[in-house]
Amino acid sequence: MSKLNVGSMILATAILAVPVLAATPDNSAANSPANANPAATAPAPHAPPGMATTGPATTHESAAAAQHPSPPKYMTSDDQVRVGKLIGSTVYNDKDQSIGSIDDVLMSHDNKANTAVISVGGFLGMGSKLVSVPFDQLKIEKDKIMMPGATQDALKNMQEYKYNT
Repeated sequence: MSKLNVGSMILATAILAVPVLAATPDNSAANSPANANPAATAPAPHAPPGMATTGPATTHESAAAAQHPSPPKYMTSDDQVRVGKLIGSTVYNDKDQSIGSIDDVLMSHDNKANTAVISVGGFLGMGSKLVSVPFDQLKIEKDKIMMPGATQDALKNMQEYKYNT
């Protein structure tokens, strides 16, 4: 066999193995057809053929989610900011447009966050620019960081921030 054929066979084997490796472990008792909830897997009368929808289980799950909202991503239960969760998070303006991501939060000597370093522009970290803004210009909500009135172009036009390294 030539090297090309062996290489092609290895590539084909790898491609075929990906779905197997990506499969999640199944709990045979929990996932067996005998234990399946028929109401949860039966297609709804208005669903297109072959498309299963969940009936009463979805309604129950939605009600449970409404009763128990997800915990805040950036805040603690006593309304303190989790700075470690901010790093790398996307910053949006009041028009819900992504304007950058938080690269760092700088603290003063009195242990108060006073500056946010935001990465703007670029693609996948390449060609981006760091700028610094006063931390109090950020509005940190339950699961979103906003900078009202800001635009990506305005941030790109700011002076570049450089660390002393």
